[in-house]
Amino acid sequence: MIFAQIGACVGAFLIIITLYFLFVRNQGRRLSVFLKALSLSLALVFFMRFMFGHDALRDVFALEGLNIGKFFTAVSIVLNNNIYACILLVVLYPFFKRDRYSFLIKYYSSAVTILAIAFISPVTKGICGADVYGGFSLRAELMGVELGFLAAYSVITFAECGFKVKKSELTGLYLIPLMILATMAPYVLKALFGDFPHAYGPEDMSLTHRIDLYIGVLLPILLFVALNNNKDKEEVRGILLYISIGTWLSFSTDYKIIDFADVTRLPLHLCHTAMYLIPLCLIFKLDKLFYFTYFINVFGALLAMLMPNYGSGNNIFAFDVVLFFTNHYIAFFMPILMVALRIYERPKLKHFTYSLVGFAIYYAVALISNAWLSNYKEVDYFFINSNFVADKLGEWANKLFYGNVSFNIGELQFTFHPLYQFLYFVVYAFIAAGMWFLYEAAYSFVDAIFEIQDRKKKIKADFLAREVNDGGYIGADMEQREIKLVLNDFSKRYGNGKVYAVKDASLEVNGGEIFGFLGHNGAGKSTIIKSIVGIQPITSGHITVCGYDVEYEPVLAKANIGYVPDHYALYEKLTGRQYVNYIADLYGISKEERNTTIEKYVKLFELQGAFDNQIKTYSHGMKQKITIISALVHSPKVWILDEPLTGLDPTSIYQVKECMKQHAEAGNIVFFSSHLIDVVESVCTRVAIIKKGHILDVSDLSEIKKNGTLEQYYLDRTATDVHHAEYKAEKAQA
Repeated sequence: MIFAQIGACVGAFLIIITLYFLFVRNQGRRLSVFLKALSLSLALVFFMRFMFGHDALRDVFALEGLNIGKFFTAVSIVLNNNIYACILLVVLYPFFKRDRYSFLIKYYSSAVTILAIAFISPVTKGICGADVYGGFSLRAELMGVELGFLAAYSVITFAECGFKVKKSELTGLYLIPLMILATMAPYVLKALFGDFPHAYGPEDMSLTHRIDLYIGVLLPILLFVALNNNKDKEEVRGILLYISIGTWLSFSTDYKIIDFADVTRLPLHLCHTAMYLIPLCLIFKLDKLFYFTYFINVFGALLAMLMPNYGSGNNIFAFDVVLFFTNHYIAFFMPILMVALRIYERPKLKHFTYSLVGFAIYYAVALISNAWLSNYKEVDYFFINSNFVADKLGEWANKLFYGNVSFNIGELQFTFHPLYQFLYFVVYAFIAAGMWFLYEAAYSFVDAIFEIQDRKKKIKADFLAREVNDGGYIGADMEQREIKLVLNDFSKRYGNGKVYAVKDASLEVNGGEIFGFLGHNGAGKSTIIKSIVGIQPITSGHITVCGYDVEYEPVLAKANIGYVPDHYALYEKLTGRQYVNYIADLYGISKEERNTTIEKYVKLFELQGAFDNQIKTYSHGMKQKITIISALVHSPKVWILDEPLTGLDPTSIYQVKECMKQHAEAGNIVFFSSHLIDVVESVCTRVAIIKKGHILDVSDLSEIKKNGTLEQYYLDRTATDVHHAEYKAEKAQA
């Protein structure tokens, strides 16, 4: 009876609301636990109702077949789809709480719940059948309880979040079509519209087959674009989990508990397993299981979409066609999307090994299940118990397939196709390995696109800063800034790697200092320097140059920096004078100022006779001097040198040292990285030692020299990972 169903709805609502207002309201942690318990209880009720019977709407075609009229049939289809979307939203909400989800529950879910209660009869008949109210129906009662849960959840959300709509909440509106699409049952399209107009059959690369394939490629691209800029990776995981569970619901419309009594209906086909594995991987973060789906399921789904094997061949709105592509879309693009959005790291060799082990286990289960269950009914899991794939490969594959081996165990007969099935496994595993390289190429391509976009943004910022500079606004401000180089908890790692090249480095260098930077090869010296000068992005932390943030004010920071790299690159067809003037032009240095600076350094480095010759005629030392002059032509406040003395003769080394002293005496910073400890000891005022990406300590040279040489100090410090205070205590005790 409908009154019993409404009673179940009201009863569930009153019990939940009473518990909330008596024991939970405004109780912080208790509220969180209550909402999670409520959501899981709703999930259990819904699972029982959903899995223990087929939906009556499955048999509807173009709004005909339910015997309640076209209008109420349409209402039933639309509302039931939205009810599924709201139930899944409520189930996941307390685990991924965000403002936009609160808004969806307050307004979208509330509206759907009110309409569902108002039209409870057609809504229930669409699931349980037109004769549902002729007697007791457990599924109808459970539907009433579901609506009570949804209504109570809406009231609780209003009570906790208020009625006011925040601007941040409105972004949830774009999620509603995605929610409806993700939870849409396979029968919805044919129940609403009947046949797709002018359908040619989605198979054999017909027009509609190609449309289905295009959708399978377009959907992940749209999802990636929509989610990639979201810095909240937990929210991204929640959205992907919603899609994967929603499509599992759609898939399970045809795979209810009663169906599993038929051995041919067990979800043991490779792509069927993806519908269960992907939600599990998103919920529990099961790495090894995920890489099985990544390497094995994706390729299998792609092959299946190219060679579809559904029953209906003339309509893309048909139930089994929509079901087929819903299943294979998720198996195909969801694992790739999970890696692209950095929910899982990009695979390494060990991950491919896990996937092969998982595939071997799955393949063995499919082989045995096929041979065993064929005694009761014809089964063909993974298409290795029939010549479905062999037919598409030609006569030679059919010959391999018909090489059978059979034996009996008791009354059961087991038949295998050993050579065909062995080669099937080997070829599939080999192609899965090949897919890895395709994935990597695709990811590299996407990385390159985003890197280009980032560079374009920085170039645009550079142009804007240049316009400000041309207006005369920058120079005055720069002159008033304190000369200082600061690293604050700076960290850097490359790509998606877990190992940091530099971790939590903090450093402060003041004007007038020649600051030495020592460390073994690979210690992180060049990584820090390249991040200071803006060559590579910062993973976390901050770097400021004369008060300008390197990441957010790159032009202004670079205007204060002169950089001598460890490997210079010059335009060698230019003369030394042309090249230095070119650099001066980039910095907007006046003719008078640059001529004075150039004359000073050309004389210091004794380049008078060669300065107007092409750079390609210069020796290594002369090229290095041109690099130094071009780094100093704009009189930078911070001069950074990365191994500048490599390959220089003693005279040139002396000249560079004198240049460093002069620059520091003028109140500027000289930041000097070198392997030549004796040079560092002779010119630097302070020194930092870095090992394995960690700055061990920063010390005054005068303090170090009281207890010995810098060389011995460096060897002692790099022999251990302890920090400066511990080292001093050890030395004092000794």
